[in-house]
Order: sequence, then C-alpha cells, then structure tokens
Amino acid sequence: MSIKCILLDEQNNLIDYADLSFLGSGVTFLVPYEEVTLNQFHEGEKVVFQVEDKFNQIFDADITEISYGKLHLQEVRNLAPLLHRDVRVEVDMKTTIFYTKNGKDIPVEVQLRDLSCGGMCIVCKEELSAENEYEFLTNWIDTPILVKFKILRREEASYNQFAYGCEFLGLLRTEECLLRASVFKIQAINYRRKRMDENDAV
Repeated sequence: MSIKCILLDEQNNLIDYADLSFLGSGVTFLVPYEEVTLNQFHEGEKVVFQVEDKFNQIFDADITEISYGKLHLQEVRNLAPLLHRDVRVEVDMKTTIFYTKNGKDIPVEVQLRDLSCGGMCIVCKEELSAENEYEFLTNWIDTPILVKFKILRREEASYNQFAYGCEFLGLLRTEECLLRASVFKIQAINYRRKRMDENDAV
C-alpha cells in the first residue's frame, strides 16, 4: 500500500512529495519523488511528513536507513494530538477588513502577505489602531468564515504603507480546522508552481 505525502522541513515548508509504503513485515519507508531530496536527510535524524490534503494527519519518524531511493522509518508518531505547529505560508491576496467606529462598520482594503491558522500579516496605507477589534471574511476557502482578529504589531513597509502582524480571536475548533486545511492547500499550490517554474527553466 502506498500513500501520497509531502515532506516538511523545520520551517514547515514543503521539501518534496513522497510515497509512504508499508510492508507486511512492519517495514515502513518513504520514497521522495526527487532522488536529490535524500541528500537533505541523515540516518538517526527525524523526518516530518503529512498525508497530502489531510491537514490532521501529520507524522514524524526516525530514519534508520537511507538506501535505494528510500528513507527507512521506525517509531512513526502521529503529531496531530500534539500539534501546535503554526504553519505559515506566503500569499498575495486582496481582501477587505472591517472595524466599528461610532456604530458604523468601516471597510479597509488590505493586501494579505502571509497566513497561518493562528494569524496573518496584512499591508495597507491606513494607520490601524491596536485598540480596535477587526474582522474579515475568508473568501478563498470553499466555506467562508467570518474571522475576528487583533493587531499585535505594526511595521513600516514600502510605498508609504504599513505592515501589521495580526492574531485571530475566538476561533471554533471547526473554523481552525478549515483555516489549517486552507493553509496547507495554499502551501501545496505554491510548491507545485515553484516546481513547474524550475522545470520550465531547465
């Protein structure tokens, strides 16, 4: 049996795709799509991998042997119950956030620069107050949700703009799951696009 997975580095970036295989003798191994990927690993180290499109199925394992294009594994551990890995991906999307002033909803057009299931970075020309509570609609996922957030920090960005680091507030478990799944999906799309660009350049 073979399961399609993605390999993650310490920064939760995609390294490569891989096939996860189980043999009847209890042997488990990963076969990366690109043989050069094997050079990034060593015996005795751990490898982290996620079942593709299954954000809640993420594992680590000990590498016991590297041979014939395979990473041989032992002590495979499901990280999902322990998982607080805030996977963050770079994005480039326009969206509208809102805050309330004098009983009226004030819209602000912003550029979304990075995203995780716990927060995001936005860029805009407006000077936003950290004392306000904001909200926006996640219009990039199949089931959009209204997310409330607060501003943690502000930095100056280029072209007379400001960059804001934001933290999501009061997410339900189901909403957090939807966001986490969308982050992994965006990450996979970015990786595929990068690989296609690399192949076109060859």
